[in-house]
Amino acid sequence: MNSFLQASKLPSLRLLMVFLTALLAGCVSSPREASEVQGTESVPPALSISKPAVEQAPLEYPVAAFPQDSLYQLLVAEVAGYRGDFATAMEKYLEMAVETRDPGVASRATRLAVYLQDDAAALAAARIWVEVEPDSLDAQRQAASQLIRVGDLEQAIVHMAAIRALGGVANFDVFAYHSAELDQSARDGLLAAVDRMLQDYPADSQLLFSQAVLLEQNGRFAEALEITDRLLLSESNVNIVILKVNILKNSDRVPQALRFLAARLDSQEDNRRTRLIYARLLFESDRLEDARQQYELVLKQTPKDGDILLALALIALEQDHFRVAQEYLMQMLRWDQRVGEAHFYLGNVAEQENDWVTALREYKLAGGGYEYLPAQARIASILIDQQRTSEALKHLAKQRRDHPEHFQPLIMIEVQLLGEYGLGDELFALLDHIIAQDPDNIELLYYRAMAGERFDRLDILERDLLRVLVLDPENADAMNALGYSLADQTDRYAEALALIQRALQIKPQEAAFIDSLGWVQYRLQNYEEAVILLRRALALFENDEVAAHLGEVLWMLGEQAEALEIWNKALELVPDSGPLNQVIERFTQP
Repeated sequence: MNSFLQASKLPSLRLLMVFLTALLAGCVSSPREASEVQGTESVPPALSISKPAVEQAPLEYPVAAFPQDSLYQLLVAEVAGYRGDFATAMEKYLEMAVETRDPGVASRATRLAVYLQDDAAALAAARIWVEVEPDSLDAQRQAASQLIRVGDLEQAIVHMAAIRALGGVANFDVFAYHSAELDQSARDGLLAAVDRMLQDYPADSQLLFSQAVLLEQNGRFAEALEITDRLLLSESNVNIVILKVNILKNSDRVPQALRFLAARLDSQEDNRRTRLIYARLLFESDRLEDARQQYELVLKQTPKDGDILLALALIALEQDHFRVAQEYLMQMLRWDQRVGEAHFYLGNVAEQENDWVTALREYKLAGGGYEYLPAQARIASILIDQQRTSEALKHLAKQRRDHPEHFQPLIMIEVQLLGEYGLGDELFALLDHIIAQDPDNIELLYYRAMAGERFDRLDILERDLLRVLVLDPENADAMNALGYSLADQTDRYAEALALIQRALQIKPQEAAFIDSLGWVQYRLQNYEEAVILLRRALALFENDEVAAHLGEVLWMLGEQAEALEIWNKALELVPDSGPLNQVIERFTQP
C-alpha cells in the first residue's frame, strides 16, 4: 500500500478534492471544453439557466470520512482521468457514487458523465445526487436536464418545480419545445403534470405556454387558442404568435391567421420574425404577390440574407418571372449565400429558356445538400432527352463512385428515369447487376417488381414480390401489390383475395389496400360489395385510379350518371390521368 494512503486512512472529501484538483491541473485533452466539467456543461437551449456574474464559492460539504477501499477507488478514478482514460474514471466514479452516496462524489460523477456525453451514466449519477442533496439547485438542474435528454419530460417537470421552489429560474417552456417528440400516451402524461403544476403556479406564463402547445398537439384547438390569446394580452413573445398561427392553421382558419399577423405588424414596431411568418403563410396561401412584398420589406433590412433572396427567387419562378428569379439567384452567389441551391435554381431557369448547356453547367455546380440528388436527376434527364443516354448513365455511375453515401438514391434515380423513358432493357440490366451484389435489398427488389408491372413482366413482378415476402413476411405493401396484380392481370382471384385480406389485417385503414380488395371483389363479380369498398377507399383518399375503379363498378351496376360524375370530378384534379382516360374511353366510346 502507498505510504500516503497509510498515513491518511480516513480523509474527508474536501481533502481528497484538494489533492485531486492538483492532479488534474495539467489535464488538457478532453472531448469538451474544460469549462464544461466545472459546471457549465451544455444543455438544450430552452433549459439554459442564467448564472450569477460572479461564480459562487464551491459548496462546503460536511467533513465525511471514506472507507479506505472507497478512497482508493476514487484515487484510481482521478488518476485514470489525469491519464486520459475517461472510461475507467467514469466507471469508478459512478461505482463510488452508488456506494458512498456522497453528494460530492455524485456531483463529480454527474459532471464527468455530461463531459463525456454519456447520457445513461449522467442520469444515473444525477438521480443519486438529487436524492442525497435535494436542496441543491445544481443537482436539480442536472436531473431535469438529463431527464429531458432521454425524453422523460413527465419526471423532468418535477425537478423543474423543485428548481422554482428553491428560487432558481425554471424554464417550464422547455416542455413545449420537446413535446412533439412524444407519443400520445407520454404527451397526455406530460399535460396532466403541467395541469398539476398550474395549480401551484397559475400565472406562470411558461407553464401556460406549454399547456397550450400540448392542447394544440392533442387537437384541442379552442382551449389552446383561449390560453394563447390570454398570454398575448401581457406578452409579445414571438413564440406565442407562432403558436396562435399554428392553432388557426391546423383548425382550417388560415384567413383569420393572416388577419391576425397583419394586425400584429400594423400595431407594433416592425418585427422581422413576425413579418417572415406572415410572408410564408401568404406564400402557402398562393398569395404570391403579397408574399413578395413582405419579403422585399425584410430584404431592405438585410440585403445579403440568403434565405430571403431564395424565397424571392422561388416566388419569381412560380410567377414565371425567370429574369427576376435569375437576378435574386445571382445575388445569392455574389454574397456567397446558399450557393448550391442558387446554382440548382439557375439550372431551372436555364431549362425554362431551353439553354441546355447552361442548365447542365449550373446543375453540375449544385452543392452537396438536399439539392444534390435532384440536380443529378435533371442532368441525366437532359442528356437522355438529347439522345445521350450512354453519357447520362456514365454520369450517374461516376456519381455513385464519387459519392458512395448516396449510392442507393442514385440507383433509384437511374432506374426511375429509365422507366419513365421506356428503356426497359437498360433498366433491368442495371437492376439485375445491382441486386446480384445485394440480393436481399428489399427496396431494390420491390422496385424491380414494380418495373416488371410497368413493362408487362408479371413473371418478374411475382418472383421479386415473393422474394420480398420471404425476407419480410409482414410486408403488407408487397402482399397488396402482388394481390392487386394477380386480380388485375390473371384469373387467380382466390390467391389475390387471400393476399389482400392479409395485407389489410396489418394495415386495416390503408386506402390503397381497400381499393385492391374492392377491385378483386369486382373481378369476382361481387359488385355490391365492391362498390361499398371502393366508396370507402375514395373517401379515405381522393385518387384518380380509385375513382376509375369505382366508376367502372357503378357503370356495370347501371349507375352511369354517378359513374360519369365521379370520373369528371377526378379528371378536374388529374386531367392527364391514364387510368381515368382509359376507362372513360372504354365505356363511353361507341
